Amino acid sequence: MTRGDKILYIVCGLLFAAMALLPLFGASGFLLRTITLALMYAVMALAWNFIGGYTGYSAFGNVAFFGIGATVTGVMMTKMRWDFAPAVLLGGVICSLLSFLIGPALLRLRGHYFAVATLGIANAAREIVAGWDDVTGGGIGLNLPLNTDKDFYTLIYYIFLMLTILSAVITYLISRNKLGFGWLAIRENEEGAKALGIDATLYKTLAWVLACFIVGITGGIYAYYNTAISPEAIFNPLYSTTPILITLLGGTGTVVGPILGAMILLPLSTWLLFNFPGIQPALLGIIIILTIIFLPRGLYEYLSGRRKLTLAALLKNPRDNQA
Repeated sequence: MTRGDKILYIVCGLLFAAMALLPLFGASGFLLRTITLALMYAVMALAWNFIGGYTGYSAFGNVAFFGIGATVTGVMMTKMRWDFAPAVLLGGVICSLLSFLIGPALLRLRGHYFAVATLGIANAAREIVAGWDDVTGGGIGLNLPLNTDKDFYTLIYYIFLMLTILSAVITYLISRNKLGFGWLAIRENEEGAKALGIDATLYKTLAWVLACFIVGITGGIYAYYNTAISPEAIFNPLYSTTPILITLLGGTGTVVGPILGAMILLPLSTWLLFNFPGIQPALLGIIIILTIIFLPRGLYEYLSGRRKLTLAALLKNPRDNQA
C-alpha cells in the first residue's frame, strides 16, 4: 500500500465520519435524499466491483437481483406481514441462492456473451414478476407499509451508510487474501489461473453470489424507502448501468474507487439536472465518455499518486494510460 493509498483511505474515513454527523446538524431533506441515493449506488458499485472489477466479468444484469430483492421484501411485508429486517435479509438470501444455482453454468461464458446472458436474466426476472399477479401485484406492483416515523428517512440514510462501510471493509479484507488474489488472477489470465490450481468456476461463482446478495439487500431497503414498487421501476436498467459507470469513474478493482465515483457522479448528476434540465443526460454522457477515454483506470490511479495526471500526457496519447 502506497502513501497515496493510505491518504485516500483516511480521506474516505473522514468522509464517512462527516456523513455520519450530517443529520445531526439539521441537513435539509433534499441533501439527505441525494446522499442517500449516492450511498445506495456506492453499495451497488462495490458489489458489482467483485464480479466486474476484480474478476473481470462484466455483469450487465445485476438489476435482476435488485428487483428480486425489492419484490421479495415487498411481498413478505405486505402479504406475510413480516418486519422490515427479516424481509430484506430473506430477499438477499434468495438472490444469493438464485445466483449460486445459475452461476456455474452462466459463468462459463465470457466477454460480451456473459454480458448479454446477464441482460437476458434481468429481462426474464422482470417478466416473471410482472406476470405473477396474485403474489407480486403484476404490472401495478405493491404498496409497502408506510412508516410515519419522522426519523424514518434518517434511519434509511444511516442504514445505507453502514452498508457502504461494511461493503468497503469486506472488499478490503477479500482483496488481501487468497480469494481476492484468485479473482485478480482470473481477470488477468483465466487459463493461467487454472494452471496454477485455481478453481475458476468456484471463484467466479463466489464473486457473483456475494455481489447478488448485497444487491438484493439494497433492493429490499430501497423498496421500503420508496414505499411503492412496480416491475418497470425496480427493473430499470439504470440500476445496472449506473453502478458500472460509478466503478469505472472511481477505479475498478479498488476499495475506495466505487465510493469516490458515487460521491462524484450522483451529486454531479443532480446538479446538472437542476441547472441544465434539458441537456443533463447529454452533458453527463459527455463527461463519462471523456473520463473513460482519458482516465481509463479511473480517478483512483491518479488521486493515489500511482500515475501522474498532466494535461500534456493526456493529450499526447490517452491510450498510454491503459498501460
